[in-house]
Amino acid sequence: MLTQLYEDVSRTIVAFISKMLPLPAGQQPVFPEIFGTGFLINDSGLVATNRHVVEFFDQVGRHPQTGEFAGAALIFLVEADKHGCQMLNLGVKSWGAINSFTSSTEWYGQPVPDIGFVQLEVRETPFLELADEEFYLRPGMEIATIGYPLGTVPLTLHGKISQVGPFIRRGIVSSVYPFTTPRPHGFTIDIMQQGGSSGSPIFAADSPKVVGMMWGGVNEPRFAQSESASLMYTLNTNISLAEPAHIIRAALETVLAAQRPDTAGFSTLQQLREAHPRPTENTRLSWSSTPLDQISRLNVQGSSKA
Repeated sequence: MLTQLYEDVSRTIVAFISKMLPLPAGQQPVFPEIFGTGFLINDSGLVATNRHVVEFFDQVGRHPQTGEFAGAALIFLVEADKHGCQMLNLGVKSWGAINSFTSSTEWYGQPVPDIGFVQLEVRETPFLELADEEFYLRPGMEIATIGYPLGTVPLTLHGKISQVGPFIRRGIVSSVYPFTTPRPHGFTIDIMQQGGSSGSPIFAADSPKVVGMMWGGVNEPRFAQSESASLMYTLNTNISLAEPAHIIRAALETVLAAQRPDTAGFSTLQQLREAHPRPTENTRLSWSSTPLDQISRLNVQGSSKA
């Protein structure tokens, strides 16, 4: 069942990247740096992710010569015959996040849900449904998540591109806030949260319907002491934090009520696929270099808020 789940879901998963990376002179990157995960949430190219992932777009600069915005999203689409995988580099039009939150009753989740949205420059996309029925989250239920833990690192372990596409990981719902209720205020899972996996969708192990989204982890504090120094540090744990699907749905409805996506002029996903057919020979990624002193002078511009 998980094999089919992966095939159904992976085509909706995006990796957020910066197309600029500071490196020593003469050194070429192996692959663009991935700083977060997201998933398509409607057929207009709108992606759900975390607020803290969205905020990173405000730090992404522009190419010093062309002025092109350096943020983008990658999506990997395995071809029907399973003999090829198409990588599409999708432009980012706008982004925004949930910055305030109120509840009519006592609230046991985090003060402001870690939810953001990114509008990609594409339309007619596949997308994932959000669970909304009562008791769709229960402690002990088997779940899976798909995303990019550790970003680019596990994709390039051997000093080259060893794989493309996201990771699927399996676990259970560990707890819900504040106890088993029809619609919990938050929940935890026993899959380790790692940089890059923020924004990964979570599913029941037997269904592609989204039950939540990863946003953080619980770290274990540690203390090391020697005769001359002391050090405080933390270790990752398998207690990871997630936003429930019905809260993501409520945030989405609020965003769409304020402003519908404007996809005029965008190509459809199928048109983009057809514009980049499978090559007849092996090709490599190509890179351009800019001196570090020019990159340091970049004027980082703000977003066009969704």
